Amino acid sequence: MRVEYLNENDATRWEGYVGSRASAITDVFAWRLVVRDAYDIASHFTMAVDGDRVVGALALFEMRHPVFGHYLASAVFGNDGGLFHDTDAARDALVAEARALASRLDVAYLLIRTRGVALKEFHVDGHYRASVLDLAGDAETALNQLPATTRNQVRRGMKEGFTVSTGADQVNAFHDVFHEHMRDLGSPAHGMAFYRAVQRHLGDRAEFYVVRDGATLVAGALLFWINGTAQNYHTVSLRRFNRRCPNYLLYWRMIEASYGRGLGAFDMGRSEVGSSQLKFKENWGTDAVALCYNYHLVRAKAPPALSPSNPRFRAAIAVWSRLPVFVTKAIGPRLISGLA
Repeated sequence: MRVEYLNENDATRWEGYVGSRASAITDVFAWRLVVRDAYDIASHFTMAVDGDRVVGALALFEMRHPVFGHYLASAVFGNDGGLFHDTDAARDALVAEARALASRLDVAYLLIRTRGVALKEFHVDGHYRASVLDLAGDAETALNQLPATTRNQVRRGMKEGFTVSTGADQVNAFHDVFHEHMRDLGSPAHGMAFYRAVQRHLGDRAEFYVVRDGATLVAGALLFWINGTAQNYHTVSLRRFNRRCPNYLLYWRMIEASYGRGLGAFDMGRSEVGSSQLKFKENWGTDAVALCYNYHLVRAKAPPALSPSNPRFRAAIAVWSRLPVFVTKAIGPRLISGLA
């Protein structure tokens, strides 16, 4: 068993093994190009090889940031993924090499995000859940089987006269409504360079959605299509429209489109255990799947606590939420580039 490092000319080899196994957009080789173009992030793609046969793979991204430090992480800007293995021996070889790489680079820590897999001798943070909707049957039946409150909210959104637009030409409008929402939350957000890189390298695997009330932007989303799953990457709606339920309409249109593509699952993304966001997703009939964030500490004394719910960030969030959107658009990408 040996572990080999891949370079940017090895896309075909990576996709030959990972392509059919990928469950998140951050798993595909093109994601390496997205984050390189947007933020100049270095990546370390490794493969476990037994004889002439590939038996595992692990994608790691090297983050360097003046505020958030120097560290390695899988599934950068994603929820989970990056580690694949056919055997325990392949997994162990990849993880051992990742730890060795972390030591050679002298990072603060190594983070491997998995879906329900706790790695031995790692510090495991389990306070996130992914919410996954099974797309069995058809869209009409699914709508009728939604919990009554959720179904009524969807129908309310349908009656409000909103329009829902999709396509590559919606990226600017999406970016505008996304930044306004994230500013209101007190959180930085990606800049246009990131979304242009998404369009350039992921093509029709990515779809932008925008909801309007006449000419007024109301809500937006970015949805990825990957191996029979629709992956909800961003979905936002402006607070002042909440009582008119544009977010329910938007989620339903994405779910409906996923049925139309014949997909098997709609992944609504991650939420913290006990959060209102997780409760909202449960009301769509989703299953909660545990996410394991496995930390190997090198220079750090403890895993980082970067969740917005951390009281340490309360003052910064309050300040950010009062800034003009043009300021958050300028500064936000510089901050989020270090938050893998």
